[in-house]
Amino acid sequence: MQISHTMVNLEQRIESQLAMADPEIVAVANQVLEALKPAIRQTLLEVTEMAAAEINSQLAGQQVEVRLVAGDPELVVSAQKVPPPPPPPHAPGSENTDDEARITLRIPQHLKDLIADAADIAGDSVNSWVVDTLRTTTASRRSGHNVKETFEL
Repeated sequence: MQISHTMVNLEQRIESQLAMADPEIVAVANQVLEALKPAIRQTLLEVTEMAAAEINSQLAGQQVEVRLVAGDPELVVSAQKVPPPPPPPHAPGSENTDDEARITLRIPQHLKDLIADAADIAGDSVNSWVVDTLRTTTASRRSGHNVKETFEL
């Protein structure tokens, strides 16, 4: 996209509107137009960015970026980087102890009781229930950001 072409078209349209005006008005209008050029250019850049954002929201698997090339915006479409799928959950009893870690949590007794009840209802040990719940909750959020999620107990 070349904003300079759009700016020339805008100037020509304004000049055609002012063709019948008094020369003094034309001179003032040209001064106002000259003063507004940076704001108009910035607005055109923002419209380009909004269009790219709108297109991004409708394209699956692709990403539209706005890049400035010699002062003019350029829309670049590229394949969207898809995070690798999460590893499959371990089958019960098949956990590999080589990649396990231990964590100790200090939680209020009533929360521990809620977790124990939820694990009992699911037919799991507390440890298995917590690990499975954390794995399920975080599997869809592996984008490198903090996980903030709530789940029912």
